[in-house]
Amino acid sequence: MPDSTQLTQFPRPSVAVDTAVLCPVPGRGLHVLLTHPGDDIWQLPGSILRPEERLAEAVARCLREKARLVDRAPVQLHVFDQPDRDDRGWVISVAHLDVLSAADAGLDDEGAQDAAGAGRRKLVPVHSTQELSSEHQEIVRVAVHRLRSLHERTPDPFGLLPSEFSLRQLRELHEIVAGEDLQADTFRRTMLPLLDPTGQAVTQGRGRPAQTFTRRSEIALHRDSRISVQRPGGSRGMHSWANTAARADNPATGTDDGH
Repeated sequence: MPDSTQLTQFPRPSVAVDTAVLCPVPGRGLHVLLTHPGDDIWQLPGSILRPEERLAEAVARCLREKARLVDRAPVQLHVFDQPDRDDRGWVISVAHLDVLSAADAGLDDEGAQDAAGAGRRKLVPVHSTQELSSEHQEIVRVAVHRLRSLHERTPDPFGLLPSEFSLRQLRELHEIVAGEDLQADTFRRTMLPLLDPTGQAVTQGRGRPAQTFTRRSEIALHRDSRISVQRPGGSRGMHSWANTAARADNPATGTDDGH
């Protein structure tokens, strides 16, 4: 019988991190960021943990090296621990979720992807991920479900809109995440108790100016009890989605480890 005081006596799995980076793209729907390490396989940015490395450090490293994303704050999504899920051996994956605009990913043009070669990236609709492995497709499905659940009860939980926004801007973002039109009156009744009016208004095409709102302070982005949702760093990411949506509304105006 193995000596329980000696961990080397027990088989040990490898631990990986994989991140589903989701991007609500105005006019095109919810997308996921794929990376291409140069082995003819598109995948989510992921990595095996290195010695003495923490999960957050591994996530930041692979986002930086494989997705060219820095200063992000992904949240833990789910632990995938099926023993036979990886054909290379026993691998436990700690999946993470991040959400940003296509502009912040540097892929805001329709059909945009990086030049050929290792290190390429592209955005694909979340319902068109057949080129991913079955393990990564499962991560995307769980990430999309979690993101949609958050948006059902929290206004713009990842802070893609500016600090002040109209109900129309908020609903358009939530519709992209939901993948369907939302009934305007029901959405208004659900979200208004979670918002504070600014007393200001914004012009949105024809018609009278629309009232603007802010998220109520008591629903700061740690409100969800199951995951700790953090606002992505920097104001640029918070404003780029709304700016892109406004343009759509107004035409006038490093090292690869094989994971």
